[in-house]
Amino acid sequence: MNQDERFQAIFERIDAVMPLTPVALEPALAEPKSLLKILKARHYNWTAERFHKLFGMRFSVKLPPLEQLNTILYPEACFDVPIFLYFSLLTRRKLIAHLGLYCPFDDEAYQQKYIVPMQQALQQYPGFDCEDRYPDWMQKYRTGASLYGMFSLDRLDDVTHCAFDYLDIYVQQLKDAEPVTDPDRLASIAAFHEGFRRDIRTQDKAQGMMARMIGKDTARRIFYEITT
Repeated sequence: MNQDERFQAIFERIDAVMPLTPVALEPALAEPKSLLKILKARHYNWTAERFHKLFGMRFSVKLPPLEQLNTILYPEACFDVPIFLYFSLLTRRKLIAHLGLYCPFDDEAYQQKYIVPMQQALQQYPGFDCEDRYPDWMQKYRTGASLYGMFSLDRLDDVTHCAFDYLDIYVQQLKDAEPVTDPDRLASIAAFHEGFRRDIRTQDKAQGMMARMIGKDTARRIFYEITT
């Protein structure tokens, strides 16, 4: 399975449970042009029942050779379900991966409901131990089901299947979720979502890397208008 097939499989799994509707994007942002044509980038948004936004990105770099995919799934803020993120970057010899749930609450009942099922899925695979690789800004979002680090390419299948396991659990959790009605809890969810989007826009170093290839203004617009 290559990165295009992996990317397609992610959204096919979602679409099978909650049908997706593509969102038309400005061509300059959907497929931005890069200096010397070293980058091929494609950005996507979808809508679906119970989701605020689904974001997907595929890009390839010629030198050094890189193949990346990124997905962020934003539930509607009337649900307390976490935000879902899966990132996979392949180099010639390494895999850099991030699989995480971004949770508006951290109490025991919430952990049991949303994190423990993921931990049980994670435990079906050999350990993914890269404790020193979390960026500082991500530390506050870590859970017992978080996966982040640089791995040898022989772990690619494990990471891929673990991500699919998480995704299947996650989509069903969202499908089954009851809308939150408590005003204070709704306000907390909304504030959390806004803080997460702000962190992606201002702390994620990928925006700076993209800016060097497609220009600062275009990269900023992608992060503000499509990614978040």
